[in-house]
Amino acid sequence: MPELSVIIQWMNQYPKTGWLLLCIYIALGVVRHRVINAESGSVFRGLFNLRKRRLEQMLTQPYLNKSAVRLVKRELRQRSLYRLTGLYNYRLQDLAIIMCDRYGLRAGYLRPWRNWLEERNGRIVFNRKWHFFRWYLFLAGQIANTVLLIIFIIYIISHASAEMIAPLMMLFMLVWWFPWLMVTSVPTPRWTREMEVYLEKFNAEQTMV
Repeated sequence: MPELSVIIQWMNQYPKTGWLLLCIYIALGVVRHRVINAESGSVFRGLFNLRKRRLEQMLTQPYLNKSAVRLVKRELRQRSLYRLTGLYNYRLQDLAIIMCDRYGLRAGYLRPWRNWLEERNGRIVFNRKWHFFRWYLFLAGQIANTVLLIIFIIYIISHASAEMIAPLMMLFMLVWWFPWLMVTSVPTPRWTREMEVYLEKFNAEQTMV
């Protein structure tokens, strides 16, 4: 580990590169803390837990009638199962638990497809059309991002010094590409087909029950 005086001297000599690398280091630290330590969405989880604590406190209030208590317990159950399954629709939650337990799948197996799932007559229905639309939209975005990266590389090669090229490329990836991937990623068709096989088998068995 270099001494602090050496680092300060180097940053004084190359201020732009030094501050850029420092920003990248901080960004990497945030990504590591959020992703590796599974702390992404901590703010939203904090709000979620605050709502849960308020509901739990309501159960101790003696003036609530039995109907209100049942509603509170139902809401708490739905929130607990959301954390288990990744699905907020209470009908889907129960079906997902049965399916995952039956086939030895992890509890949150269906979470990546939750935007395209619905419950219909005791069956889990997958909206394949909208999923593939989002998949092709995701691919188009990937192509657009690749083109942007190539244009960006060409631009910085012609306008920036050699020592700035790599830091600027890393900055582009950290500030734009990686966050975009985390927000817009869609399960692949191959992975989706595997999920559909489980759904078809599960729905067929549900029909026979």
